[in-house]
Amino acid sequence: MGQTDKQYDGQLIDEYFRLKRIKETAIKEEATETIKIIDEELTKIKLKLQPVELPD
Repeated sequence: MGQTDKQYDGQLIDEYFRLKRIKETAIKEEATETIKIIDEELTKIKLKLQPVELPD
């Protein structure tokens, strides 16, 4: 049985907050390359969570 949309969204949200916590540590350690990669991943997750709007 596959997962539902809510389960998928929940997993994405969990991953988003996990990355935010890791980013806080990377900022403290001044790991600029790591911060860039985390920001890219956060952007991807945000895009996946946005509703898709198709043109008419």
